[in-house]
Amino acid sequence: MEIIDRLSAGNPEKKRYYINLFLEVLKPEHERMRSADMVDSEDQEPLRQILHKIKSQVQTVGANEIHAAMHAAEEKITSGGHVSGEEMAPIIAGLHALIGNLQEQL
Repeated sequence: MEIIDRLSAGNPEKKRYYINLFLEVLKPEHERMRSADMVDSEDQEPLRQILHKIKSQVQTVGANEIHAAMHAAEEKITSGGHVSGEEMAPIIAGLHALIGNLQEQL
């Protein structure tokens, strides 16, 4: 959250603005990832695209462990592997917690 604090420079209105920007992207993509079809599908390219799309935002708000797990999952799919539901569970749970934390700061 350090980056949000720096960007907002202590201005609560700006802080809400930046948090909302992150939430506008993270929330719908988190919901898409939670779909069983997304993880269970033979074609995980859509999942890889979501991971790629949001992992930098996750890192920007300081969730480095989730970022690392997302990066590893994306790389696995890129190299032809399949990411299991078991591997996605901590990513999805971490995103859920991150979104909750962001919403609490609004």
